[in-house]
Amino acid sequence: MSPVNPAPSTDLLSQLSQAWRDNEPVAIATVVAITGSAPKPSGSSLLLRRDGAVVGAVSGGCVEGEVVSAAERVLESGISECLRFEAADGEDPFSVGLTCGGVIELVVERIDASLWPQAGLMFEAIAADRPVLIANRLDCPGKQLLIGDGQTFGSLGSEELDRAVCSQWQTTVATGSGRDWPSTARLERVSADRSVVIREYHPRPSLWIFGAIDTSAALASLAKALGFRVVVCDARAIFATERRFPMADQVVCEWPHRWLADQTITAHTVICVLTHDPKFDIPVLQIALRSEAAYVGAMGSRKTHQDRLECLTEAGLSPAEIARLRSPIGLDLGGRSPQETALSILAEVVMLRESRSGLPLSETEGTIHP
Repeated sequence: MSPVNPAPSTDLLSQLSQAWRDNEPVAIATVVAITGSAPKPSGSSLLLRRDGAVVGAVSGGCVEGEVVSAAERVLESGISECLRFEAADGEDPFSVGLTCGGVIELVVERIDASLWPQAGLMFEAIAADRPVLIANRLDCPGKQLLIGDGQTFGSLGSEELDRAVCSQWQTTVATGSGRDWPSTARLERVSADRSVVIREYHPRPSLWIFGAIDTSAALASLAKALGFRVVVCDARAIFATERRFPMADQVVCEWPHRWLADQTITAHTVICVLTHDPKFDIPVLQIALRSEAAYVGAMGSRKTHQDRLECLTEAGLSPAEIARLRSPIGLDLGGRSPQETALSILAEVVMLRESRSGLPLSETEGTIHP
């Protein structure tokens, strides 16, 4: 399952896309390297428009002022800048640095239609949930390479560089190692006078909800906010409607197990069964628990859970397959409302994805963000 990291927000991407299409120059600062603890992951970006509007963030607020100043310079000069921020000096009230003690490196670039000629294809791929890589030469503005759908567009001005970037991307796609959803960025310093900024955008992880109930709507809304591509599926036409689930990317009126049998389930797929009805639950769980889905959870009381285990055993599932089931679904937060239930479910999803304990941070030790 891809981690659902804070990344360039939909608003940032939409504003960047609109500015590019209008040929309005903007500046974008992007985190390209992190050492130790940092408030934002690699790929996090801050966008500055000519009217002074700022979208996004690259830290918890401790270095944003300095970054905006650099973005203003880059927007006017067109010359990219590399920034490095370390821990703030506690003795100097005017020092700029990170309060978390880590180190981050950023690249600040000017973007317009001439400097980013392949950006239109990048926006199309992101909107369609297709993986895409875009690379830019810092030392040669306008030299840009895009890789997506098995094709390459543009060039970094060097066959050697193009081949190296393509080879890295092929390995990422082939191994499924692009886990930093939805984006990550890095700076490759090829030589003293050649450097390349590489951005990767990966498809949103899928969260499939079976059962069109009120909790499903709350779960769909929160999952969308966390960056999942949400599908709601129910066999009952009166409940499985886009009007009831406007936040979902797709609403399917079909028997859950029939729809699921036709899907490609990956190690990033989250499956939540909320139907409360054995005739729906058991067939879909038989498929889900035998797949490589990252998470399979089912709603119901403890008695329902015991009955469900017996049914799954009778259906021929092995103890190892049944042990993958998270039921009753969610963490023990004590909430009762649909929204609180949705929170407990997604908290469990994140906990398992990150292999964490779920304990209060005040009771744990070590790095908060490994």
